[in-house]
Amino acid sequence: MRFEIITIILIIGLILMFGLLLDFNISKAIITGVVFGIFPYLIYQEINNRIEMQKEEQFIRFSLDLMDLLKSGLSLPLSLKQLENNDYGVINELLKNLSARIDWGISIEDSLMEFGEESNNSTIRRTIKSLIDIYKSGGNLEKGLEAVINSLVEVRKIKESKRAEMHENIIDSYLVFMFFLGIIFTFQVFLLPFLSISLPGQTSTINTNYITNLMYNLSIIQGIFAGLAMGKMYNDSYRAGAKYILIFLIATLILFDIIIPITPKGSFLINI
Repeated sequence: MRFEIITIILIIGLILMFGLLLDFNISKAIITGVVFGIFPYLIYQEINNRIEMQKEEQFIRFSLDLMDLLKSGLSLPLSLKQLENNDYGVINELLKNLSARIDWGISIEDSLMEFGEESNNSTIRRTIKSLIDIYKSGGNLEKGLEAVINSLVEVRKIKESKRAEMHENIIDSYLVFMFFLGIIFTFQVFLLPFLSISLPGQTSTINTNYITNLMYNLSIIQGIFAGLAMGKMYNDSYRAGAKYILIFLIATLILFDIIIPITPKGSFLINI
């Protein structure tokens, strides 16, 4: 985490410096620096979220295979050893470490606990803790593991059902944000030039640069908080909102740095 923070600060500093050297407005240079500075973190966070989802999927596969071996009569250590060479994607390395610890004579409880900690996943840690408690108490390990797996599968089905139900709301959120940017585009291209017109012998007191910067800042704020809300609503995690924030910020930068600058402004005033 410390390395990520340092990286973000360095990127923000570099972009801010180049922005000032290119005579950008100080406010816009700061906002642009912050936006580009957090891009790598947002991308990293989205990749990390996908990895965590894959961990849970592969762990459910592993648990199902383990349950089948336990039902066949194999002990827990032998079952874990048997599954060592199976392909479980992102948790393969964790399973090899688990098998190695068992080979070194470390107790099955400690080996499983270490496996849960290495996974760095709350769902896996909870499941492993339940498995260890059942193993220590001498209970029916197969039935206990089956109940845990059923619980994991049921929770996953509920999450998938929730995502399906929320899909239309996510689309609506995208449309609302794009509509918001469309209003800003219309204001910048068609209305703002009209405000800068002054009567003969008078000077316009409208600061168009200030209004443009204000619209830019509002768009950035709207994109960040809309993305956080969508992440919490759709994935039940503010961190999962990283990809939505990334999309909204890219759309904002494209509008203000590409579309608006190349769009002719005020040409309709000639006919007035």
